[in-house]
Amino acid sequence: MAIEIKRKAPHAHTVCEIVKARWGTAAHIVFLSFCFLTNIIVTAMLLLGGSAVVNALTGVNIYAASFLIPLGVIVYTLAGGLKATFLASYIHSVIVHVVLVIFVYLVYTASNELGSPKVVYDRLVEVASKSRICQEPISHHGQSCGPVGGNYKGSYLTMLSSGGLVFGIINIVGNFGTVFVDNGYWVSAIAARPSSTHKGYLLGGLVWFAVPFSLATSLGLGALALDLPITASEASRGLVPPATAIALMGKGGSVLLLTMLFMAVTSAGSSELIAVSSLCTYDIYRTYIDPDATGKTILKVSRAVILGFGCFMGLLAVILNKAGVSLGWMYLAMGVLIGSAVLPIAFMLLWRKASAIGAILGATIGCLLGIITWLSVAKIEYGRVNLDTTGRNAPMLAGNLVSILTGGAIHAICSFVSPQNYDWGTTKQITVVEKEKSELPAEEYKEEKLLRAKAWIVKWGVGFTFVIVLLWPLLSLPAGDFSIGYFTFWAVIAIAWGTIGSIAIIALPVFESWETIQSVLLGMFTNDRLMEKVEEMNLRMRTIMLAIPEAERIYLLEKEKAKKEEPLEQVQP
Repeated sequence: MAIEIKRKAPHAHTVCEIVKARWGTAAHIVFLSFCFLTNIIVTAMLLLGGSAVVNALTGVNIYAASFLIPLGVIVYTLAGGLKATFLASYIHSVIVHVVLVIFVYLVYTASNELGSPKVVYDRLVEVASKSRICQEPISHHGQSCGPVGGNYKGSYLTMLSSGGLVFGIINIVGNFGTVFVDNGYWVSAIAARPSSTHKGYLLGGLVWFAVPFSLATSLGLGALALDLPITASEASRGLVPPATAIALMGKGGSVLLLTMLFMAVTSAGSSELIAVSSLCTYDIYRTYIDPDATGKTILKVSRAVILGFGCFMGLLAVILNKAGVSLGWMYLAMGVLIGSAVLPIAFMLLWRKASAIGAILGATIGCLLGIITWLSVAKIEYGRVNLDTTGRNAPMLAGNLVSILTGGAIHAICSFVSPQNYDWGTTKQITVVEKEKSELPAEEYKEEKLLRAKAWIVKWGVGFTFVIVLLWPLLSLPAGDFSIGYFTFWAVIAIAWGTIGSIAIIALPVFESWETIQSVLLGMFTNDRLMEKVEEMNLRMRTIMLAIPEAERIYLLEKEKAKKEEPLEQVQP
């Protein structure tokens, strides 16, 4: 999709600018609303999870934490803008992956309580045993105990899990929504160099997978193996990793986990602030208020939006915490609310027949049908509609699938009935705020080069998706209830993936930018005043030479004479 933007809307600032250029004002307002909703949902998840963990680890009031977390993000985003977001994303990612590797090795190699795949395996078998006594004081109320409902033989050590399958489907729908409808991803795609976009996104996806995979295999399974008294409600609030970290490392574990959490939340939060400010400045202010706005005006509006949205999200997080909404509930509901806009946005860049009316109807009707289905299933299955029943698997699955599928189906049907037959002319006419010479060479935007990049990412992207989403789980099914050998192999893959991914994300950016880093360091540690004096002297000398041509000739003769005299002086005793 990033390559398609480079081909069809090379000067766009946001995805909604492309919507307006192709489909007009009505569609622009509809998809602008979905983009804002996505940013609000994602930021709410960050603050809900972050405030709950900060409260659990430090005792800070959860409502105070809801406001304190956005504060740091607002400060450096206001100061540095998108460049600060990119730099912070790298630095924060380095810290997150270093802590991740520490926890993975701690659980499976170094911990006194666990320390090996065999110990973890034996304890997971014991926790899910049918003979386990699930009563006080051995087990606490609400704690995971005994065989797991919906899992093969009630085991934690299996891929044959109905609950896991349902969560996987909901997860895919919701994450399609956060990628396609979150302007933060589009802003990064637009800013990226065309020749490296495709490889960067694929490598980034593989590295990102280390976070949920390796972290869940270590701290997630570690919590079960340690038999920690964590309830389903606490798990939904994101408190499993901190509980395991404290159990294994004490205060040091809480510091590491808190550092990791702060890095992740602030990095993602900065991206969301930039995304919202881009929508407000380019899609609202520049489009409907002041079309001739200068760069300075845009910057002022952007900073005001960042400050306002940051404060608004702190207030919203307080309200959601007060209402009892958890990170898990918000995460599962995300696809229901924004999933209907996924396929229309994809069609916008990939399908020339995709029509405006189809996009509007698909996104709005799909969302409404998804919400109706979600609440109806909760009412039919459980007899009531509240946070508990709407957060269960069946209503969430139904709502997510109806939202994304009906949104795409309605758009496709309308487009076949009344196709647009678009030629991408108006999207290519989108202009930057102040026309400047691009720093990128012209060949970066050549159609042949972009088509080769597209073919490459389709081949490798589809290939890796097939392996990770389908082939890997399918190959794990025949194992049934994992043996000790199979689980050890699984743990080794998790350790290796986390380690290699961390090395890649830390080393590759430094390697690729080494020349720039050297220039920056040279500038930092060179005496600027001395260099200015040297340059001034050189300028004066060149001026004198130009003014008196005879002086330059004499200077060159004297220089040549001095060179000849040097060997003679060395020969004389």
